[in-house]
Amino acid sequence: MTYDDYIRGDEVTLGVAPTGYRYSTDANDSLPVTVEDVAEQVYEAVTLGASIAHLHGRDSDGNPAPTRLPAFGSAVRDRCTDDVLVEYAVGPDCPPGDFLATIDEGPVPDLASVRVGPAQHGYRGTSATSRRDVDQFVGELQERGVVPNLLVTSGRDLHEVDRLREREVFDGPPVVTLLLGAPGGTVGTPQNLLAVLDAVPEQAHCLVRATGPNQYPLTTMAFFLGAHPMVGMEDNLFFDPETPVARNAQLVRQVAELARNSLRNLTDADGARRHVGLSERVAENDDIEA
Repeated sequence: MTYDDYIRGDEVTLGVAPTGYRYSTDANDSLPVTVEDVAEQVYEAVTLGASIAHLHGRDSDGNPAPTRLPAFGSAVRDRCTDDVLVEYAVGPDCPPGDFLATIDEGPVPDLASVRVGPAQHGYRGTSATSRRDVDQFVGELQERGVVPNLLVTSGRDLHEVDRLREREVFDGPPVVTLLLGAPGGTVGTPQNLLAVLDAVPEQAHCLVRATGPNQYPLTTMAFFLGAHPMVGMEDNLFFDPETPVARNAQLVRQVAELARNSLRNLTDADGARRHVGLSERVAENDDIEA
């Protein structure tokens, strides 16, 4: 990924992360936490050009609940049909086996987030996944037709991405998400983004997220450097200290407007499927003969 990707006019995969596990409505009462609200906000993002929806589950009280992911995935699919790829994600305290059990409840997502390094959560919480568990999880996902999206929060995690690539465990080019500004991870600065982007495998499809006020400048940099922005209220609840974000569409629109005034166009869901190594969906009434 380089500036040459921008000059060539390579298509952009735009992702939306509408709600995560870290924040609650106490921080911003506009944060979507219900199935209906998340599905509607993903639909709004898709109409603006988003082609991947990164989803977390929430319970009826709005608390993180990985077991609720199937309900959120179903609602997004019902509202958006095949116009968006669905990615499931969980917090660092959810074991891979529990995550797989949730995926098996269906509907099966297009992608699933894979933590390849240790994480800090809350004030005292830490978690780590062994290489064996990561390898098994990646294999189990691919057996289910789910693309592993490797979550990178620091340069250390990129060593694991390289290890997996060298072992040729992927069915296609690796999909990687760089998250800058996560607790215990790489600080969100332009210099750090340049460093980690430079270390991503050349053939990878690389999405970039950033927390708080870093989201717009760093995802904009990523856009011009050949990577693919993912924005949303999971990572950013305020435009500035006095102006809360009201809808995820506001953050998605910023990137959509950037694309309209640049050399890179936003791809649709079929283009996103090609980029992450999935086959295009075939219409049910397609009567093409073999």
